[in-house]
Amino acid sequence: MTLAGRGAVVTGAGRGIGMAVTRALAGAGAAVVAMARTRDQVEALATELRAAGRQARAVAGDVTNPADVRALAQAAETELGHVDILVNSAGAAHSAPLHKLTLEDWNRLLAVNATGTFLCTQAFLPGMLERRWGRVANIASVAGLGGGKYIAAYSASKHAVIGFTRSVATEVAGTGVTVNAVCPGYVDTDMTRESVARIAAKTGMSPEAALHAALESTGQRQLISPEEVARAVLTLCDDAARDTNGETVVIAEGGMPMTLRIVNPDALGRPSGWNNGMLAAAGGRVLFVAGQTAPERAGLVEQWAGALERVLEVVRAAGGGPEHIGRMTVYVTDRQAYLASRKPLGAVHRRLMGRHYPAMTLVEVRALADEHAAVEIEATAVLP
Repeated sequence: MTLAGRGAVVTGAGRGIGMAVTRALAGAGAAVVAMARTRDQVEALATELRAAGRQARAVAGDVTNPADVRALAQAAETELGHVDILVNSAGAAHSAPLHKLTLEDWNRLLAVNATGTFLCTQAFLPGMLERRWGRVANIASVAGLGGGKYIAAYSASKHAVIGFTRSVATEVAGTGVTVNAVCPGYVDTDMTRESVARIAAKTGMSPEAALHAALESTGQRQLISPEEVARAVLTLCDDAARDTNGETVVIAEGGMPMTLRIVNPDALGRPSGWNNGMLAAAGGRVLFVAGQTAPERAGLVEQWAGALERVLEVVRAAGGGPEHIGRMTVYVTDRQAYLASRKPLGAVHRRLMGRHYPAMTLVEVRALADEHAAVEIEATAVLP
């Protein structure tokens, strides 16, 4: 991909996702104006990019301040001549139980995450429409698609970003301008480290346990790198993305779109070897996999492996992987034999599925359609 000749503005560029996005856009050839509240951070980034032969300018300012946004627009016009790409990455996070959530914190999160996105988009969108080419990418969050304990203000502000994205996308449809949102889970940034520290301080957990609890709430095993989010943004800026408009691109670790979130209510206890529920993200494609068997193999464990391999073959043919399977129903002709083989069956599962555990149901039947089959597996997958 090349963005040579394109002018880009990135807010929240002093650190984290905004910094990674700025580097990615500049690396693709775009001339960039980077904005952040902390002048030292954003100046250092612009100096780094210029030293690498890129065109970059730093602007210090607050996206919640209309005067600062006007100054950003003027600086971008002077530096770039035209702004083709806007990435609204400036953001703030907070966590607290509802009864401890202050009006000041509520207003602050809505101002930074939602109002800042509105002000910047309003400032730069008219020029894009006039030139009939433009890309707006709003950094939202999986919290903007669902909810979670103690993040009412943060979740509400990110829901606002997604609602704003979808609404503006309908206004610009067919003009050559697109407006999309990128929704990562927990990203390896200072903001996440600050959030984890707050959880640890309020609960008495160790930082490691607090991070694990946070990741588990989104079905993650590890933090997402800012560069993975930047790659998703870069893809949305390509000419080939002209038909992608009003979408929410959900990102999980490894750069894979995350289509499922684990739902394990505390009241039901912590399951082992399965999950109570898997919540599908908005916009996923549902794949129903018919019952698969491997009757030519001898033994329950071998038939289980063959059936699961065939389920995965169907999922991969549709563009997915093990991590996209949300539900599996397992039919066996001998429940006792199945229960007695749980250890080797678990080893097969981990070999083929990794540490991904769908919502699973076991059903004992008198017989299967193929009289030589001892096990049959059907599945439902949600693909990106």
